[in-house]
Amino acid sequence: MISPNAHLRDISAYTPGASPEQIKVQYGLDHVEKLASNENPLGASPVAIAAAVSALSTMSLYQDGGMALRTRLAHFHHVDPSCISLNNGSDAIIHQVMRVFLHPGRTALSSEGSFVSFRIAVKGADRDFRLVPMLPGYRFDVRALAAAVDATTQVVYIANPNNPTGTFITHDELVWLMDQLSDDVLVVLDEAYIEYAQVLAASSYPAESFTRPNLLRLRTFSKAYGLAALRIGYALGDPDVIQWLHRTKLPFDPNGIGCAAAIAALDDADFVKSTVDLNASTSALLHRTLHELGFTTSNSVANFVMIDLHDRARAEAFHIELLHHGFISRPLVGFGLPTCVRISTGTTAQSERLTHVLRSCAAAFSGPLPSTSEL
Repeated sequence: MISPNAHLRDISAYTPGASPEQIKVQYGLDHVEKLASNENPLGASPVAIAAAVSALSTMSLYQDGGMALRTRLAHFHHVDPSCISLNNGSDAIIHQVMRVFLHPGRTALSSEGSFVSFRIAVKGADRDFRLVPMLPGYRFDVRALAAAVDATTQVVYIANPNNPTGTFITHDELVWLMDQLSDDVLVVLDEAYIEYAQVLAASSYPAESFTRPNLLRLRTFSKAYGLAALRIGYALGDPDVIQWLHRTKLPFDPNGIGCAAAIAALDDADFVKSTVDLNASTSALLHRTLHELGFTTSNSVANFVMIDLHDRARAEAFHIELLHHGFISRPLVGFGLPTCVRISTGTTAQSERLTHVLRSCAAAFSGPLPSTSEL
């Protein structure tokens, strides 16, 4: 019998959410809104789509492995191309980092409620991780992270803004944390949702504004740029670190069609602005409605809201109630937050319909749990 390495037996595959077509059949619905995967409700830039279509004419040929996109990104971020590495989405780079930089006997460190791929990647590399508790408000606790670092710690992972809470650490908190760490501890700052986080953009948080030899920043074209299906992500960091990502990625990844679309997407700043502006208005609407109805949420600055139902069974029932109304949300059991549900922001029309559904079910799901005397 063919069998895998023993350390892989404990890994569960990442499970994508149900598709609208599946939910339509299961619940007998004519219309279903998928608000589970933090996708861009505006789709992709027409300029990027045109570039992808044009690139199809060369699909029979091996492409440049992203060299043209690296050059464009270097100009975009005002760095040398040697500071940038590409792969099939930033998720792939998380896995690559754990394979390349997490040595035998060393461990990775992050927070409870952090992006689920961190744990999958560490276990896939046959290494161990530790998680520190979140602060009130579902935020990363940089002081707890610093205190948890020991002689085994080699990688610290921080999603900023974090998925699924949407919360963030400030520039000052990042500087403080980096100052506490030795140079042989790699900090991976996953900034997949950075374009939405206007509070960070306004506080000197561009990639080129803060560099350390042991800091690796991850970005993606899947969210604000709307290229999720094309799987284009990149890392920004010190050339001495980046070179090992180049050496260990497959030769022609990422794909040429995706790279062509990404180059065009970078040039369409108006599309990204429209995306961010839409998210600002729909996010405000959802947060305002949820708070008025007595729901507990994180203070998300990304393109989703996280609702804490304070009970696993109630969270599951809330998710199912939304399905009956034609809205797919994301239960967060796999993220280590079993009492919570994440809902992506959508178009204005989707968000307005969702607020009506939330008002209709608020009495059953918002507020504190009933005491045993009320049951």
